[in-house]
Formats: sequence, structure tokens, C-alpha cells
Amino acid sequence: MAAKTIQAPPWLVRLLTPLVARIVAREMLRKHPGLGAAEIAEKMRADIPSGLDPEVGRKLIDAVVARLPQKPQPEEAKESSSVSAWVLVAANLLPLYGVLFWNWEAFPLLALFWMENVIIGVLNALRMVTLDPGDAALWAGKLFMVPFFCVHYGLFTAIHGVFVFSMFGKYRISGLDVLAPAARAAGEWNLWLPIGVLLASHLFSFLWNYLYRGEFRRAALQEQMLRPYARVMILHFTILLGGFAAMVLGSPLWALLILLAIKIALDVRAHLKEHRG
Repeated sequence: MAAKTIQAPPWLVRLLTPLVARIVAREMLRKHPGLGAAEIAEKMRADIPSGLDPEVGRKLIDAVVARLPQKPQPEEAKESSSVSAWVLVAANLLPLYGVLFWNWEAFPLLALFWMENVIIGVLNALRMVTLDPGDAALWAGKLFMVPFFCVHYGLFTAIHGVFVFSMFGKYRISGLDVLAPAARAAGEWNLWLPIGVLLASHLFSFLWNYLYRGEFRRAALQEQMLRPYARVMILHFTILLGGFAAMVLGSPLWALLILLAIKIALDVRAHLKEHRG
């Protein structure tokens, strides 16, 4: 007796297709990094199981293709990350100008890098919200994980800010309220322009890499939530140690230049790893 094929309800197929397509797209990119979307689609059409409804298979392949880069992955990733990496380097040159011509010490650099932390967190929350918006089932996860990230990352950033503004800036901090000293430091050290430039750089990466290049269609929600932590922790642990050393030495020019060079190198390395990985 022939085995019966159990058909899932159409509503369930529609609900799960984006989730399955995102998983399949990530797996196909891992298995075939040298193929573009058209080549991967051909391989999938050739491997469709005989028992699968042709219409369901076609819709799944279309959903997978929509989540793939059109060019082969190494070529696409190199082009994508190189453009935004140069924008990031250019944005980091303004703090260099501040050190050379605005007489910045170690503290305004640390304050600026902390404010960049805030920018990264806000844009990561936006990344989580806009991740594969066509996946209805994913919104259930977003309802929990986006607020959780905002609270957790906010506390992490606030505690970091207490160290920066109280230890290095000698500002009085009331609890975890670091916004007032941050705004004061931005005014006293002319940080608003560098903040705007760094915001523009990270916003460009969000628009260019995440939206225009389609990273939002392939990203995993949990991975996206955790993504800023490794970058921020490694970068700013190094920067805090370097900043403390620079202040002990009296913020000499050479120490501040080394601090900036380390920051730019770590920043670019993390950026390339994120968008090529």
C-alpha cells in the first residue's frame, strides 16, 4: 500500500515559508559561497523532492532567492564591506583632527567612543525590528527580544558610561543617569559634530549593508541581538585601558595617536568580520 503524503494546511505553509527560506538561504550560502542567487535556484529546482507540491516548492525557492545576494557571496561581501569600511575610517578621522587641532585629551575621546556605543545599540535595535519583516512568525520573537535587548544593552552601556564620565571626566553621576554628563561633555569638548559624523557612518552601513544589500533578509534574530556585544566589549575594554594609560602619562600627543590608531584598527577589523562573516 502506498504511503499517504500528509499535506500541511495552507495557512501553516504561508506562515513557515519565510522562516524556512531564511534558514535554507543561510545554509546554501555556507555550502555554495561561490554561487549567485540564480545558480543556487537552479540547484534547488533540481533537488526538489518528488513528493513536494510543485507550487509549494516554487514559492519556497522564490522566497530563498529573495534572501540571497545576487552576486556570488565573496564578491558581494567584499564590495559591500569595503565601501562602508572606508566610510567608517573617514568618520574616525575627525577625532584625529580633534586631537591635533582642538587640543583634545584622553577624556573627550573616551566620551565620544562611549556615545558611539549608544549609536550602535540604537541601530542594532532598529536592525532587529526590520529583520525579515515579511516573516509573521518572527514578530512574536521580536516582541520579547527587542525590548530585552534595549534594557540589557542600555544597562550595560549606562554602567560603562558611569566609569567613563566619573573616573575620566570627573563628573558627578546620580545612579545610572549618564545622559546629563554626556550632554555636558559634548558641549564642553565640541563633540556634537564628531557624534553626527559617526552617526552618519553607522547609518550608512545600516542602509548600505543591511537594507540595500539584503542582510536583513538572512540575519538570525538571536545572532543579531548578540552581535554588538563582542565588538563593543573588545573595543572598549582595550580603549579604556589605553585611555587610562594616556591620562596617567598626561595625555601626550603620541599616546592619543596610538589610542586612536588602535581604535580605528579594531573598529575596521570588527566591521569587516561582521559583513564578510
